[in-house]
Parts: sequence; C-alpha cells; structure tokens
Amino acid sequence: MSTTQPTSDARDDGFYDFHDKDDAAHLHALGYKSEFKRDMSPWANFSLGFTYLSPVVGIYTLFAFALATGGPPMIWSLLIVGVGQLLVALTFSEIVAQFPVAGGVYPWARRLWGRRYAWMTGWVYLVALLVTIASVAYGSGPFIAATFGIDATVNNVIAFSLLLLAVATAINFMGTKVLAKAAIIGFSAEIIGALVVGGWLLIAHREHNIGIIFDSFGAGGDGDYMWAFAAAALIGLYQYYGFEACGDVAEEVPNPGKLIPKAMRRTIYIGGAAATFV
Repeated sequence: MSTTQPTSDARDDGFYDFHDKDDAAHLHALGYKSEFKRDMSPWANFSLGFTYLSPVVGIYTLFAFALATGGPPMIWSLLIVGVGQLLVALTFSEIVAQFPVAGGVYPWARRLWGRRYAWMTGWVYLVALLVTIASVAYGSGPFIAATFGIDATVNNVIAFSLLLLAVATAINFMGTKVLAKAAIIGFSAEIIGALVVGGWLLIAHREHNIGIIFDSFGAGGDGDYMWAFAAAALIGLYQYYGFEACGDVAEEVPNPGKLIPKAMRRTIYIGGAAATFV
C-alpha cells in the first residue's frame, strides 16, 4: 500500500502543522475513524522509541553481569542481538505501514491472525510491559537514592521506584505534546550522557588496547565458552527492546506509514551505537 507524503508547515515550537487528510483516509479504509490529533513530530516519535530502548539502562543494569559471565568479548553480543532485533524492527515497520493504528502489537495481531492470537499477544505484551517497566524503575532506585545522599535500603529503593512510575504515568496522562517534549528531553539527556561517559572513560581511563575484546580472560572456566557468551548476551534483553513504542502512537504521527518505520530503524541504529560506545 502506497502512502502520500502530506504537506506540512513548521511552527516556532518545533512541531508542525500537518494536512493529514491522507492519513485519515488510510484509517477510514481500515474501518477506523481518525480521533487523535497528529501532534507528535517525527523527531519526537523517534525520541519516544529511543528513550524506551534506553541504551544507558541496558548498560547499567546488566553490564557487570555480562562482563563477569562472558568477559570482554561479550561486547560482540550487542552487535549480534542488534542485527536480530533490526530484523524484527523491519517486520514491525512493514506491519505499521499497512496498519497505522494506535495500540501497537494487539491491533496488528488481530488483523494479521485474528482475535484469538491477538488476545494472547495482547496479554503477553501487557505482562512484558509491566515486568520490564517495573524492573527498570526498581533498578534505577539505588541511583536515585545515591543522587540525594540517601541509603539505598530496600524500602527506599521501592519508594523511589514507585515515585518514578508515578511521574512517568503522569506525563503520559498530560497529552501528546507533553509526552513528545518529555521524550525529546529524555533522548537528549540519554545521548549526551552516553557520549560524555563513554568519551571520559575512553580518554581518561583507558587501560587496555582494542585487542581486549577478543580475550575472554578465562570466562566460562573449563567448559564451552559459547555457553558463557550466550548467557552474557542477555545484556541485549535490556538493550534492544522498546522500539515498537514508535508504532504504539501511530495515529498521533503524520504519515505514519513512512515516518514510523524510519523512527524504528533509527532507534536500533543509534541506540546500539550509543550502548556499544559506552
């Protein structure tokens, strides 16, 4: 299905005025009525996917485990998992181009395989969201506590985690424009943090040459190293997920059939590069 690029006019606030009659016609052909304002710019849509993928989160959560389990060569798992997830992103890109409706995987599955599989897919995705978001919030608790000079006790970590979840939920309820601006701020902070931390470590604290990424330092013991490497590759679990969030708001993005696939791919490219650099 071909899509037509709608005309747009730039605004002073960084957003655009889009003439989205073609987008509305696409939804009408799918049996939907366009009810959302397309206030999310392509840049904000990419930022939403990037902040959900969050390369820094993947690093601070599982880097120590991956390094201890697989040694320095575990960095290659980021490339391998990234290629695999890029293939998934390409599949999602094709689907969202055909079905640019809000909700993401549930409406996609319903149209591709029917209500039964969509029901199962929706529940699996819901559980995955609850688990991943809660675990990321809990993992950030000790860092928030350290920022304010508070002991990272279990109760304090849980309290900070709940507070973080409450703030994120409130931002989501404030509407598309607020969410878009928050996503752009999150992307800027994430990419600047990755560049600053990675650059500082590379310049001021470089202890080894590039050859270290080929030396396991005995990781895996006397057994088959591939098992240790496979376990270390779990770092990709937190590193390359969330890009589908770009498609969850398809009805709030102009010309989603063209712009959202680009945002998904850029999320993988830039997120993977930032994580590898750090």
